[in-house]
Amino acid sequence: MRKYLYFRTVADEANDGVTGLKTSTPSSFLFPADSLTAIQPTGDAVLTLYFKPALANNVSGLRDQVELNVVEGDHFEIMSKITDAIANPSRGHDDGFIVIADDVATTDSATSSLNDLAVTPQYIHNSISSCGEIKVQNPSTYGYHRHYEVVDIPTGAIADNDVFANLSIKIPAQAALVEASINAVELSGSADASCALEVHTASVASNAASAGTEIVGADTSGNKSLPNSDLNFGSGDVLGDTITGGTLISHSTPFDRGASESFFQVTVKESSVNCTGTPKIGVYLAWYGPAAVRI
Repeated sequence: MRKYLYFRTVADEANDGVTGLKTSTPSSFLFPADSLTAIQPTGDAVLTLYFKPALANNVSGLRDQVELNVVEGDHFEIMSKITDAIANPSRGHDDGFIVIADDVATTDSATSSLNDLAVTPQYIHNSISSCGEIKVQNPSTYGYHRHYEVVDIPTGAIADNDVFANLSIKIPAQAALVEASINAVELSGSADASCALEVHTASVASNAASAGTEIVGADTSGNKSLPNSDLNFGSGDVLGDTITGGTLISHSTPFDRGASESFFQVTVKESSVNCTGTPKIGVYLAWYGPAAVRI
């Protein structure tokens, strides 16, 4: 059974969904327990929980968070109680719904007999005094974004200029790429292996002709990659070697995608490539514009 953690930071139930901004600072929120990434004291009387972004879940590097106001010195006990509740849902949470902090003390209802009743706020540990601010990353975040991903390179014969592998994200239209690089994370067991990075307006299957625009590699228009080379990752090449977008893609010369979506693929740049072992290539991107979307 999947478990969920509930938080509410209003005293009057009538204000739930009214107080705060609905995306960035909601009055209540239910997080999947398996999205909890860390808990740490952030003040003498504050405990902060960090989650993978629930709404902006395709944006790399962002975190949602909830602050709990707690009794000074009791951070450890509260962290222990929260993790115990997640690990042992049978202890009063066998439906998967775990209330961590609910500040509501007054009910709201269209039925007059159920309206404005006094109720007791609920906390998973008696050292929690109230639920602090709930911070949820906006799913339509525009701004400066970065993404790094390691892709597995398939073994076996693949023709020159075909696709090795695709990134797991795409960037919507109106993005301006300002950084790009590829690096050798794990070398191939075979001697001949090299690749480049391309951007395309659609996803292209592995082992299919790439047909994209090269943005990092020896074939980049104007010899702008630094160094002016494809990335070699054969058995005799340099582990960790990096090729960047150089002067084609930089903060001073952004690569504006305009109305085109951006899909990224690592492409073959070797006429006799036949990788063995478990080769891996790291891909780094930075851009201004909309957040990435997982595909």
